[in-house]
Amino acid sequence: MTEDDSRLIEQFEGKIRKLVDLYDTVKCTNSELQSQIEAKDREIMQLKDQLAGIKDSYQNLKRSKVLEVSGHDIDDTKRRVSGLVREIDHCIKLLNV
Repeated sequence: MTEDDSRLIEQFEGKIRKLVDLYDTVKCTNSELQSQIEAKDREIMQLKDQLAGIKDSYQNLKRSKVLEVSGHDIDDTKRRVSGLVREIDHCIKLLNV
């Protein structure tokens, strides 16, 4: 083997080491990014659960406001309650089908 061959082999080995180092760096970065994605997915799920709870609370609040009675709108409240009863009856019919 000549000196040129030895030098080429050393250069090749150097480039291979550099490539392996870059691979390790990219692998580490990829692992960190995967961890971040998993953390964000967990956070998204928690926020979705929180949003669902808030929506339920809001719906309950809206329903309680519908049933709130003051002196001059008793007839309106009766109509709202009747509408709710009809809606509940409709839901029960759908459940029985």
